[in-house]
Amino acid sequence: MPEEYRAIEQAAQITRADLAALIGVRLAPLVQAIAERRHDDVLITDVRSSWASAWIMAVARAGIIEPLPNHTFQPRGIVHRADLADAASRLLAPIAASDPSRAKAWEQTRAKFADLAPGHLAYPAASMSVAAGVLATSPDNAFEPSRPVSGAEAVAAVGRIAALAAHEGKGGR
Repeated sequence: MPEEYRAIEQAAQITRADLAALIGVRLAPLVQAIAERRHDDVLITDVRSSWASAWIMAVARAGIIEPLPNHTFQPRGIVHRADLADAASRLLAPIAASDPSRAKAWEQTRAKFADLAPGHLAYPAASMSVAAGVLATSPDNAFEPSRPVSGAEAVAAVGRIAALAAHEGKGGR
């Protein structure tokens, strides 16, 4: 693995390239399964020289982390908790689809956050991610959607998604 990848877990804050690589490596079968169901071509103009370009393209094709409307991915952009929740919810959707009772629980849970109202654009993904146990709130029940994500936090979240995917692969329940 590239040195950049090996450094993710110790990073104080991660980039979009880091998150794409983490997902692409640790959740490769899930990413591939999601991508196979999609028939979208993705145009991204700024990742050719990125160390994580292959993983960026894989997660973008799967719709897990989407490029911006101007066809850039901005691989050096900082990942915030709302971004991680969005990617997590896109990964959780196919896991939940194979187990309707789990999907119902995750989707119907209406988390109450001290800092994120139900009308906020990030609320559905944040609520689902917390309900699934992928992300946690602070002691005062804040989601902190604009807080940068650390490498350790991202590794833990991806690990929880991997565990849920493995559980689903063994028949769920």
